[in-house]
Amino acid sequence: MEFRLTNPNRSCRRNEAGNASPASAFTLAELLVSVALGTLLMLGAANFYSFSLTSFASMTNYADLNNQSRNASDRISRDIRTATSVASAGTNQLVLNALDGVNVTYTHNVAAGTLTRLKGGDSRMLLKGIASLTFSLYQRPSNPSAPYEQFPSATPATAKLVAFQWSCARTVAGPQNNSESIEMAMVELRNQ
Repeated sequence: MEFRLTNPNRSCRRNEAGNASPASAFTLAELLVSVALGTLLMLGAANFYSFSLTSFASMTNYADLNNQSRNASDRISRDIRTATSVASAGTNQLVLNALDGVNVTYTHNVAAGTLTRLKGGDSRMLLKGIASLTFSLYQRPSNPSAPYEQFPSATPATAKLVAFQWSCARTVAGPQNNSESIEMAMVELRNQ
């Protein structure tokens, strides 16, 4: 019994003499082109991976800054609303007279870039990475029926509204990828 290939051109080539020879491999030019294309694809994939890591780190950092800023704003607003009056105020410090008789002090440390809340012996850092922070005091409007009247500025004794504004920033990866969160509010002293 004799076995023959049904398609002899599939597995081997015939040389000029008609004899079968094994199939040839890639030529050098084909190999160089395939290596170059593979390298380009790998570089593109590595670049996309690096960009994705940086983007996700940026988004996570921004979400963390936003959460931290929102929590600090809620805490300050709650303390201002429940305070009976403003004891003292500056651009970097706010002292509120609380209902329970224990003053609440908010201090911005410019060198460290932090905002700290102090009540009694309890000190807590509310914000870090602060680029700028200001506290401002305002009086009641002189004409309540005017829809867009500006609030006159106040002293601690005449303050009815307390405004705060800050900007927080962090570097993610390198000097050019910053996440920033800006918060501002004007809160009324309700117990005055």
